[in-house]
Amino acid sequence: MNKNKCELYDLSKELKNNHKINRDISKYLTNSQKAELLSILENNQAVSKLIRVLIAKNKALGATNRKIGKQRNSVEHSFKKEREKNERLTTEISQLKYELQELKSQMGITLISFQEQLLSNILGRSEIIKFIQELIHAIQESNQHKEIQ
Repeated sequence: MNKNKCELYDLSKELKNNHKINRDISKYLTNSQKAELLSILENNQAVSKLIRVLIAKNKALGATNRKIGKQRNSVEHSFKKEREKNERLTTEISQLKYELQELKSQMGITLISFQEQLLSNILGRSEIIKFIQELIHAIQESNQHKEIQ
């Protein structure tokens, strides 16, 4: 069995070194299949070229997959940041709405208080005006009585 593992390793190593077939791929082949594949690759230029093209295409696809994976990670990271920003802004908006409502309430109370003060001042002034008018009227009546006498 150790001999088979050694032969398997040697055949896998030969496939890797001579034909660029990774051990991850060749590990699925039996020892006899590896030996047959080596023989075909060494004796058949068309099959050898096909394997080289497939290996190159696989390498290009791997690079594309890595690039797409990096882009996906970048987009996911950006999306996460945007979601956090959105949640933060939503919280801020809610807080600002609450503060605005509080300010409206305080302004309403202040306006009512101001209105009450104005009404009080107006009523006070009207009483002063009424008093002055009564005083003027009394003076005029007094003057008329003096003229009559």
